[in-house]
Amino acid sequence: MTNRVFHRIPSPGWILIVAVCLGFAGFTGHMWEDYFITFRASLNLATGHGLVFQPGEHVHTFTSPLGTLLPALLALGDGAEVAVRALWLFRIVSAVALASAIALAARTMTRSGLAPFALVAACAAWSLDPKTVDFSINGMETALLVLFIVAAWRALADGARLLPTAVAFAGLQWTRPDGCVFFAALAAGWLVFGATENGPGRAERLGRLVRGVALGGVAYLPWVAFAWWYYGSPLPHTIMAKVSHHGPGELGPALLLYPWRLLFGHTALHDVFMPAYSFFGGWPPALAWYSRVVVVIAAGGWLVPAMRPAGRMASLAFFLGGFYVEYIPRSPWYYPGWQALALVASAFLLDAALRTDLKPRAQGFVRLARGAGIIFVTVQAALLASVAWQMREQQSIIENGHRREIGLWLRAHAAKGDRVYLEPLGYVGYFSGLKMLDYPGLSSPEVVAARRAGHRPHADLIAVLQPEWLVLRPDQARGIAADRPELLTKDYRLEHGFDVRAQVDSIRFLPGRGYLDFDAVYLVFQRTAQAAAPR
Repeated sequence: MTNRVFHRIPSPGWILIVAVCLGFAGFTGHMWEDYFITFRASLNLATGHGLVFQPGEHVHTFTSPLGTLLPALLALGDGAEVAVRALWLFRIVSAVALASAIALAARTMTRSGLAPFALVAACAAWSLDPKTVDFSINGMETALLVLFIVAAWRALADGARLLPTAVAFAGLQWTRPDGCVFFAALAAGWLVFGATENGPGRAERLGRLVRGVALGGVAYLPWVAFAWWYYGSPLPHTIMAKVSHHGPGELGPALLLYPWRLLFGHTALHDVFMPAYSFFGGWPPALAWYSRVVVVIAAGGWLVPAMRPAGRMASLAFFLGGFYVEYIPRSPWYYPGWQALALVASAFLLDAALRTDLKPRAQGFVRLARGAGIIFVTVQAALLASVAWQMREQQSIIENGHRREIGLWLRAHAAKGDRVYLEPLGYVGYFSGLKMLDYPGLSSPEVVAARRAGHRPHADLIAVLQPEWLVLRPDQARGIAADRPELLTKDYRLEHGFDVRAQVDSIRFLPGRGYLDFDAVYLVFQRTAQAAAPR
């Protein structure tokens, strides 16, 4: 009976997941910084200015085609609140997508015969995961990505029939250019664990994968052709602007030692169940161990023979994904897709623990497994509540009352053709409407070109680009003053300081306080007339 909770759509479980997402959105009002990067392009498309961040500049400033085209389609009406209206419609689409992903996974697990407790515990933990819920409602493409990851896992578990495999692969690519990485990890898991007694051999399975990817690639080809024609490259400019977070000579050893460090050291994968930007502080240290334990168990599940093949496939894909997570920047929006695979693997692992045949001696182990499942759901629920409180304050103080106000102040004080150098591109860029010279250059080929020419510190980039305005955090200003003392005293003058530290400090209970502290102060500098004059 319990297995039927997610059996049909809509079902009580499906409706509950949608309610959790939209309830989180209503309580927090959270609108992610990067939403305003993509929505500026969405709004320009909707208003006839082209799919660009800056009208007249054909720069591919977004990563997700669907994550940008859908909000453009939903940008109804005009006025200052068009971004909010479009986001609420996108939230509904995303909540439905996430609920459908979990329902599809649950139906596949039900068909595999998973124990009801394992199914419900894993789906409940998934539905309450704070990053998955937050990034499904704050303007990111996360829910769509999770849906197509689950669709790919389901298609492969069903034998990689042509159409479902092609749809899943195409959906992944339309959602993110690196969607193929998720598919490749799952495909590797299927090649290893997809054999059945009367099913296709490995050569036939490989052939099915090739045919599915080929057909899916044809469905994705129109976007590739458009981007190549419109932007001059099929690769998003955002990818070309980003660099690995590893120093010279670090990446090779990091990838080579990843399996060892997964057990005995630290890898990026260990952090995927942590709250977003937890490294800024304000969370209990025990959470790091919680995330590590969940990750190691899920990533090592494929080594357990008692685990059903579909679960071993998801577990191996999650383990292989650790190599990719080690390579890319450690940004929290990259994690929910891999968490989806970990949560699927966790359900199958819990099922294997509950199905043990050791009889009397197994009863203690079964009770332990049930206790672990209850703890997992409880911690996820507590984290979701804590993150909801954190993001409510983040949105109110930092986003609406701070970064949005910086953008509006610049709109009122800057000239039409002025350029702004800064790192937080979203709110300031959208609400100012000005030309942005952002670091690392997501919307700015000029910054990317200057960095490639060897001008990497902020001070050097500012000296070369000579923007009319600077929006800096205090630590950035101190670094610039140390590198080029005259830059912020002679060439630029401080025009306005934006400081909300008192508001942040006044909140007694604030999980993840360090995340708000990081953006609590900004300094706005204007280029002096003396520096702007021809020399």
